[in-house]
Amino acid sequence: MAAASLRIPHAAKADAGQNEPRASGVGVVETLLGPLDVSKLGFTLSHEHVCYIPKGLFTERTIAVTRMVEKLKEAKTSGVDTIIDLTTSDVWRDVRFGEEVSRKSGMQIVAATGFRFAPESYNAQTVEQIAEFFIREIEKGIDDTGIKAGVIKAAAVAGVVTPAEEQGFKAAARAHKATGVPIETHTDAGHRGGEMQADILEAEGVSPARVSLGHSDDTDDVNYLMGLAKRGYTIGIDHVFWGAVKLEKGQPDYVRYLRQIPWHQRAGYVKQLIDAGFGDKIFLSNDWELERERMNPDAFLFNTRKTIPYLRQLGVSENEIHTITVDNPRRFFGRG
Repeated sequence: MAAASLRIPHAAKADAGQNEPRASGVGVVETLLGPLDVSKLGFTLSHEHVCYIPKGLFTERTIAVTRMVEKLKEAKTSGVDTIIDLTTSDVWRDVRFGEEVSRKSGMQIVAATGFRFAPESYNAQTVEQIAEFFIREIEKGIDDTGIKAGVIKAAAVAGVVTPAEEQGFKAAARAHKATGVPIETHTDAGHRGGEMQADILEAEGVSPARVSLGHSDDTDDVNYLMGLAKRGYTIGIDHVFWGAVKLEKGQPDYVRYLRQIPWHQRAGYVKQLIDAGFGDKIFLSNDWELERERMNPDAFLFNTRKTIPYLRQLGVSENEIHTITVDNPRRFFGRG
């Protein structure tokens, strides 16, 4: 089936959300090309990596631009309207690159502040000092670009949060409370890492409704996912493609680890969560970057081409798919 035939209907105008507390800038999310009304987010991929040129992979920046624009145009033609980019400053985020490919492709892209690998310097800084940096990137802009972050990234490498990571999570919580910008995380779901992250964020007064726990499908324990959804967290199903990667000689251990959970099982978590009443607590994405083109040649369209058709076979309705891909991101990024 051609990718274009899988196009998803765009969002209708956002509801007012009268029962939620409002903050300044509610209904608006910052993108690489400026502020955007959340009603225009449309079909949204919640966890990707655009603002990043893999070191050593491209001899010239122009080649990387051409390749990324090609992938973004392909995704846009197939119904993707917005990409949430979770590349942070500590992993060579390049928002000028992102701005260029966004403009040339027409794809709406939201940039992130926060961290992927908490530096040791976090142990020497106060939580307030770290949060100040995140807030500055949200309110003033990233570096000297004037491009503002529209989401906060926080990450723990393993199930147990290190002291530096804990500082970072607390700073993310305080930046969120100061700005209303939501939080998306990197979790080690195989070791129930989302639970410890949730505990830290809740202790800081963050509502679970404002947090998405990424890579949650890296587990064979669906009860773990149900527990987090019951607490109010959005479950990021964004590693489905890893279950379809062909094992090759010389691939790193993490590829073999992630490959252990087949993609059909990962996709099936979506149906199980819907059946349990948590259809409004799911994000769907691909966690794709140029460096992963060989492992996932479908790029931003793995879920469009494979996961969503499979969900239809399982009995997931078009309205439920629309809820996951359009309504949930629109509600999440409306600053409540």
